[in-house]
Amino acid sequence: MNFKYFHGTSTIFLDSIKKHGLGTINPNIELRNLDVLKFLFELCETHIPHNLKHQELKDSSWAMVHQGIHELVDEKGNSLNLYYRHDGIYVSLSRIRAATYSVLNKYGSEILERCIQLYELLQNEGIEVNIPSEIDLFNFRQYIDIETKPIMIEVRDVPDEDLEKEDGKTAKEALDFLRREIPNMSQKQEFEFLQYCNFKLLKPIPVEQLRFYEIEYEGQPGENFEIALCKI
Repeated sequence: MNFKYFHGTSTIFLDSIKKHGLGTINPNIELRNLDVLKFLFELCETHIPHNLKHQELKDSSWAMVHQGIHELVDEKGNSLNLYYRHDGIYVSLSRIRAATYSVLNKYGSEILERCIQLYELLQNEGIEVNIPSEIDLFNFRQYIDIETKPIMIEVRDVPDEDLEKEDGKTAKEALDFLRREIPNMSQKQEFEFLQYCNFKLLKPIPVEQLRFYEIEYEGQPGENFEIALCKI
């Protein structure tokens, strides 16, 4: 069984991925967006530590900055671990998971999204923000008011050995398990199981192995969420 994988992003990154492939450029590392987030987070901690929105975002912001785990409890009381690792590009076995990421992250990147959120908090509080030029390579401010659309990228023909699990372990064992078990799962079981199957790309994916779709949707993730994919 050969799997297809899915990556959610936005039109901000579409042209670059079409030109260079998926995973060739990681804006969080090469363009230092992660360093910008750390800078903005430290400004918030220094100047607006009691701002309610900053307090709401603080735990997940900290986890992003330190590339750690954010523990959540869902509405059913289940404990969930969100892995914040941005040292590479991640793909999912679930279309819905990738679409959810795209729709919830207007700018197509949770690091970029959080940079903009913290920057606007600081601006609204009258705090001067002077980002050092050596880390301000992406110039995220140019995208604040831009109109974006959610994008899904279908990734084909990826060898198991070119993938890694979110926890850093090899993907092949997990994928072989899925190949054995998916035929025995109900459609509902398969859908629910695949929501947690996300992998890091260990090698860039050339454009020839990618399919690009604009996501049209109704509702919101978790609430009557329906998607339609329009090939572009």
